[in-house]
Amino acid sequence: MKAIQQKKSNFLEWNNLVLTSSIKKIDINIFLVIILDALFYLLSGYLVIFWLQRIQAKLAGFNLPSDVTAIGVEKTQQLVREAKAFYFLLIFSFLLLLIAIIFLASILKGIIWAKTTKTKISFGLISKFLGLNLIWMSFWFAAVFLVSWLAEPAMTPILMVIVIILGLYFTNTLYTIFMKEQKISSIIGAVKIGIKKAHLFLLPYSVILLLFFVIVSIIRFVNTGYSQILAGLAIIAYFAAVRYYASDLALEAEKAS
Repeated sequence: MKAIQQKKSNFLEWNNLVLTSSIKKIDINIFLVIILDALFYLLSGYLVIFWLQRIQAKLAGFNLPSDVTAIGVEKTQQLVREAKAFYFLLIFSFLLLLIAIIFLASILKGIIWAKTTKTKISFGLISKFLGLNLIWMSFWFAAVFLVSWLAEPAMTPILMVIVIILGLYFTNTLYTIFMKEQKISSIIGAVKIGIKKAHLFLLPYSVILLLFFVIVSIIRFVNTGYSQILAGLAIIAYFAAVRYYASDLALEAEKAS
């Protein structure tokens, strides 16, 4: 019993040291981080809306007759060709949208994580970060697509939440390790740490998630004309601060035996 209590005490002491160390690293750069984070979500949202508007416009111009059999063979074949063209346009434009978001993430998030981990920003760093994200983010986009496509409708929301939580969990560790090593192979190391040292992340991340829901609950009671903007900025500021803690936690977990 004493051994278990001692183990818990050591873990809490270790975690407090990590938290204290990460808080000390927060400096004026956090304001730049918040601005860049907000810019990323703003631009990504604009790209998604622009894409949806263009697709809706194309879809509106696609006239499908109520009775296909009445238009003749030639018109039917033309209709099939137009449908195929629209389908390929949909897939191709969606892939371009994802690439554009990954490109934005590689620049803005690259600067954000470099500032958070006190890493020198360079063209080489951002280029490698782009390569990393093309692999990493593509994997998670594919995972989301497969869940939405293959899962039972009743299970889809739960599985989506699990995929998103896992993605965020491993991403925080990956970006931290990458900023230190600046290698694409950091993916393997980050996944190993995330699995083998999961017990070190479980309690801190649970508290982070709990505080997030508390902040969201508090924001719901704020009823002003700018409540949505303030809510978004509050959440972005919260995760900007959490990012310092998550990066220190990942580095210390990597060192832990």
